[in-house]
Amino acid sequence: MNSEIGSLDKESIFSNTTKCFTLPFGYSDISQRTTIAAILPTLQDENKLKEINALKFDSVIKKELLLFQEEYDVFLQFNSDVNEKYDSIKISTNFLCYGACRLYFIAVYNNVRYARPFIEKMYLFTTKNSKPVDMKRIYLYHEGEMGFANYTLFNIDKNYVISLQDYEFTDFPFLLTPLRKYQILPSGKFCRYYDNSGLHNNNDEQGLVKNHHKEGRWLEFKSNGYIDLQQYPEFTDSYTYLEAEYKNGLPVGEWKFYKLLQQYNEETGEPIVNTRKKGKLIYTEVYREGMLEKREYKP
Repeated sequence: MNSEIGSLDKESIFSNTTKCFTLPFGYSDISQRTTIAAILPTLQDENKLKEINALKFDSVIKKELLLFQEEYDVFLQFNSDVNEKYDSIKISTNFLCYGACRLYFIAVYNNVRYARPFIEKMYLFTTKNSKPVDMKRIYLYHEGEMGFANYTLFNIDKNYVISLQDYEFTDFPFLLTPLRKYQILPSGKFCRYYDNSGLHNNNDEQGLVKNHHKEGRWLEFKSNGYIDLQQYPEFTDSYTYLEAEYKNGLPVGEWKFYKLLQQYNEETGEPIVNTRKKGKLIYTEVYREGMLEKREYKP
């Protein structure tokens, strides 16, 4: 029988969990599946879906307890926050042990379009001393209309390094984003993990990697999910030009988000990377020890 957990009972969210299990866990070969023919069998693998459901999501959680926003946006036909009105959110009785932290699996079920509810999103939720610390979406199974679909598959290796791979089926018809890795810090916070240290430079980000984590000044091109387009109608591009700062992999200091100026290929619509320039300063964020303290929009 499901037990609903009250909004004033945050620490008791985790009291019904009973089993710490070992790693690895997830889709171990996602880094090699880079074509439609390679990924479809994985998406349709009933055994993997059974493994996920075997986490035993028994307890219902009130949605207001989960107000963490996803780090990066996936275009869906509904809000990307976890607290959807029509969703059922449940916590697993299984968890991961990591030093003084515990990591819990939280499932968001789609109860709307299909006869039988299924796990559409899954989050990994970290706690320390029974208090919430951080949260990351590690799984997505969203099927839209006209054959459009978005998926995220995950793998957590024995060293607690989390690999995430996004797949998008659109009229292109298939888009594969670069594999991203994350590591859990002793504090319970998630941070990006890189296989190699030194200077890192690609179309999305540029900066120094130290001990597998971001360090110092970084230039990044991020989705503009926080921009109010009514307030900033001239903000037509879907990305911002971001000047960020990190210490031991976590955000620190003042981050500056600028309007991104860039040209596009007339035939494909793809951005021409070497035309990117910094435009008007739109907003700033101030971080302390990885926590967002203030966001301020500029006139």
